Amino acid sequence: MLDSAQLQKLGDLFRAGAEQATLALSRWLDRPAHITVERVEQLPLHAATDVLGDSEEPIAACVMELRGELVGQLILAFDDSSGLSLADILLGQPLGTSRDWGEIERSAAQETANIVGCAYLNALSRLAGGQGSEMLPDPPRFVRDFPQSLLEFSLMNQASSSNVVFLTETCFQIDGFPVNWHLLLIPDTSSIDHLRDWLPGSTTRS
Repeated sequence: MLDSAQLQKLGDLFRAGAEQATLALSRWLDRPAHITVERVEQLPLHAATDVLGDSEEPIAACVMELRGELVGQLILAFDDSSGLSLADILLGQPLGTSRDWGEIERSAAQETANIVGCAYLNALSRLAGGQGSEMLPDPPRFVRDFPQSLLEFSLMNQASSSNVVFLTETCFQIDGFPVNWHLLLIPDTSSIDHLRDWLPGSTTRS
């Protein structure tokens, strides 16, 4: 687990990542996009499941596997309504046009996750001394499942998984239209140790 000072610093890095993602999305969409991070929470896995919504309702998510210096997953998760509305905005369609997750809608969500995820990873690479080549994300994969199953599946292939999730309280707007989504960083145990080494702790004084 990170202490309060380390968690605050991680939040600062995610805010820097949100600024990069805002610029990248605005250029890609050729329209105003705005992403802000209000706070970053450090939660046990079961609590993160509760935050993602009704356990009886499936959610959609784009999952990026992280390899190299930082191992784990970066997950962009959203309910169907928000995700399909996002797809309509990205595709230049009237809201409500997309009614299910077809290939085009999934592709739009995956491209969004790729842009946002890479922006956050660039911020984290600066934390690691600019070793961006040591943080290698796989292309996002689209999944739709119940929150608990989604998080459990995301951890299945980690050799030394942890029970810690870093969840961002994030505001995301395109052309002023709000989209409800969550960004989760789920590092494995060794990666939490890396974060602890990289981030200044409560006993550190500048």
